[in-house]
Amino acid sequence: MSLGHLQGKRVLVIDDSDAMRSQMQQTFTGTGCARLLTVPNIRQALEALKAESFDIILCDYYLGENTDGQQFLEYLRTQDLISRNTLFIMITAEQGYQRVVQVAECAPDDYFLKPFTAAQFNARLQRMLDKQDELRAISAATDRKDWQAVIRACDEVLANAGRHSFEALKIKGSALLKLGRAEQAEALYRQIVETRALPWARHGLARALELRGDVEQASTMLQENLAEAPEHMASYELLSRLKQRAGDVGGALAVMERAQAVAPGTMARVRQLGDLALQAGRPEVAEMVLGDALQRHRFSPVREAADYARVSQALIRQNKATQALAPLVQAKREFRDESSSLLLGAHEVIALRGSGERAKAEALMGSLIERARHVLPGDTAMALAEACYLTGHEQAGEQILAHAVQNAPEDTRVHGQARAVLRAAGKSDQHSDALIETNQRQVILLNNEGVAKAERGELEAAISLLSNAADRLPNNILIVSNAALVIAKQMLTRGQDNELLRACLRYRGAVAQQSPEHPKLQQIDVLLSRLRKSESV
Repeated sequence: MSLGHLQGKRVLVIDDSDAMRSQMQQTFTGTGCARLLTVPNIRQALEALKAESFDIILCDYYLGENTDGQQFLEYLRTQDLISRNTLFIMITAEQGYQRVVQVAECAPDDYFLKPFTAAQFNARLQRMLDKQDELRAISAATDRKDWQAVIRACDEVLANAGRHSFEALKIKGSALLKLGRAEQAEALYRQIVETRALPWARHGLARALELRGDVEQASTMLQENLAEAPEHMASYELLSRLKQRAGDVGGALAVMERAQAVAPGTMARVRQLGDLALQAGRPEVAEMVLGDALQRHRFSPVREAADYARVSQALIRQNKATQALAPLVQAKREFRDESSSLLLGAHEVIALRGSGERAKAEALMGSLIERARHVLPGDTAMALAEACYLTGHEQAGEQILAHAVQNAPEDTRVHGQARAVLRAAGKSDQHSDALIETNQRQVILLNNEGVAKAERGELEAAISLLSNAADRLPNNILIVSNAALVIAKQMLTRGQDNELLRACLRYRGAVAQQSPEHPKLQQIDVLLSRLRKSESV
């Protein structure tokens, strides 16, 4: 088979069949590949991907051990473990895979149904490689999450009337939404929809409408999209979120149940469905969908410790506290990192209390409080706070909730979670309001003090104050952006310092990750540019 276009490419083949791996080895021998690696399972594939990058991944759909290539692709894309420019090609003998890929949120670049001829493989691979080359600049900018550069690269493809201009339009629309440019995104998607009412374009238009505040029109657009394209899973998820935000938890759950009936879906969608079921007072639904998903994915990397915690929570809500310990015990064997350990430990305390084992719950709670000295993910913080209140450690619970609010002072989801924990602990709505408002105010005062010091020229004191706060509250974009800004000002005054520069770039990156269009980014970049010019003189 002539595969000269593979010259210099790095290829990874994943297949649990010795015969198929041997066949692929023979197929690619002599093609000029810079690297050809064949592995029999996901574990070895992950090890390889962590050690090196590949241009092409060929993966069998069925990989044994109750896992599959589609689950693996979902994990790679959501965890950013492969470049957007990496070709992922599924190989399967399953005739029903066409249905799987039609409803998949993470679709492969292409798939081959066995058996296929060498000529078919060669021709289709050549087309994929041509597309890879044409969109290379777009993919590189996407990997960097540089959405401005993504738009420029898309415009270049469009200006050249490239073969993949429609793909460039799709990516450009997504980049505009990432940057918060609702009006430009809306105009782009309307132009596409007027030409051809594609499901992804109508969905993009709904996202643009939501972004500019027209939730009612966005919801109507999503309902129309699902009426004509019931397999468009992303529209179910967005419509459900809009209903949830409007306070219609039951309606949001009904939308996700419709989606589940169309296709089992990714773990992300199962989590959304499970969380809604718990909020809507239907823990039996959460237990069923999460339990089924964990069984289906039991050897897959897409699982998280929090999935088992949700199952435990669903069982407790059904007064099955003793049974609620089993999923936690299973998860503790598999997830041994500190964050997972704290999350599972907190839910274990709640289950032990529910089953009447108060002494065990108290002993475990004491050790968790001692270990919870660092920044906690939101769900872990809420579970620990709930466990604290259950075991009488109200002060510790209050401190955990206070830190969560300070870390995300404008996040209504965090506020809602904090209110739910406090309500379950018997606290009044007034108590919840006071906790949230007090900690929002404290953050504002802390930030204002740091800014005032910088304005008075007390840059070292401002850096110390704001850097400590940024490290303690890494999701507080106001604090983190000002920390980066005062460090840049200090270096412009005193000269570049490598340690300060690393801290400045770290804080800047955190801001860009959360808000690519944040106005402070431009101010930081101007100062850093002036610093580079002064250092080069």
